[in-house]
Amino acid sequence: MKRNFHIRLKRAFLFALLLALAPAAQPIISQNSYTPRPRSEIRGVAAKGSPEEMIVAAIDAIRAGRTQDAKATLDRLLELEPNYRLAYLLRADLYAMRAMPLTTIGGGANAPADRLEDLRREAQVRIKHYLAPPPSQSIPANLLTFGPEQKYAVVVDVSASRLYLFENHQGEPRLVTDNYVTIGKLGAEKQREGDQRTPIGVYFVTGQMTRNQLDKTYGAQADLYGIGAWPISYPNEWDRHEGRTGHGIWLHGSPALTYARPPQASNGCVVLTNPEMKKIADYLQLGVTPVVITEHIDWVSHTEWKARQEQALAQINNWRSAWEKLDTARYLGFYDQRFQSEDGQSIQAWKRQKIAVNNSKQWAKVKLDDLSIFSTGGASPLLVSSFSQEYQSNNLNNRMKKRLYWKQENGNWRIVWEGVAKNGA
Repeated sequence: MKRNFHIRLKRAFLFALLLALAPAAQPIISQNSYTPRPRSEIRGVAAKGSPEEMIVAAIDAIRAGRTQDAKATLDRLLELEPNYRLAYLLRADLYAMRAMPLTTIGGGANAPADRLEDLRREAQVRIKHYLAPPPSQSIPANLLTFGPEQKYAVVVDVSASRLYLFENHQGEPRLVTDNYVTIGKLGAEKQREGDQRTPIGVYFVTGQMTRNQLDKTYGAQADLYGIGAWPISYPNEWDRHEGRTGHGIWLHGSPALTYARPPQASNGCVVLTNPEMKKIADYLQLGVTPVVITEHIDWVSHTEWKARQEQALAQINNWRSAWEKLDTARYLGFYDQRFQSEDGQSIQAWKRQKIAVNNSKQWAKVKLDDLSIFSTGGASPLLVSSFSQEYQSNNLNNRMKKRLYWKQENGNWRIVWEGVAKNGA
């Protein structure tokens, strides 16, 4: 039965692609494929599942000519979620098809063209997720090492309008749930204040704003954020290094009269439906949970994931060992020529300082605890390692929360930024 369901979904996806590429090429239901049926006929069967599963099943039923099943599914869905605009649109199409064939989703609705296009795109990205799920048994290479306090991690795939929640299962990511999300109106890779883009990077949940707090702060505009908002740490240290500006990037819910927003409709935030935001919120640890936002999730096999994890751990341990052994040349070899420290030191100034400091040491011990490692993925990935660092030497003892940003160079990771970790576990 599951195989048949995926076959039907495949037909639906091909149909969605047809709509996107050539919306006037063929009708949703041809003139010959649909004949009005007597009202006394047995009612259709409503699909079961989540609202997303039901909307996909309804589209599949329309495409297959099972209009009674589609209507039953949409009627039931609207009982559960009375503000689901895409469901209303499809139901309007069903009524319109009684009189004429339709060439596209929304062909039976009288609504602005841009709004109809938004709903078509929502239908397409939802269907695509069910037709092309992550490979079986795959793991996101974005999550390499959890810190001991990090019970969960969030990964947002902006290209797929999808949020994935993973559990820290004995040190390995295990999928808990995934949900459709809305991102920035102009896409991803935020650069400046007000550009209506969602940032790409490794962030952490920094707080929570309840609906009561939002009402007090924003008045009537608070409804935009639905049940509440969970700010994340944009801009992070690397964003500031790169000159990126802006603030107020949150995970948040949807307006009361809107079940779901279009795939690209926010000012840069990651937006879920209110029921799904409420469920995700139960897993978020304030000041601890990582939120990795990436253009595409890098899904890999367990074997490949383990190899990448071990490589990253070895690189960090070799850096620590060289520092502890006062092997200054090897230690400085871990730093990229584009390196900049938290206080703005260039690689040349950093080298001079470290040579002078290490020459004054008789011995040193460096211990790293609570290590986490996450990756942005993409064409130019960053590794973000955070840890508690305990440093001891013959003339200095200190402990700090530190973060290193690494970039790949000729297959090797090199440090491009180092400093105090201001957010995250």
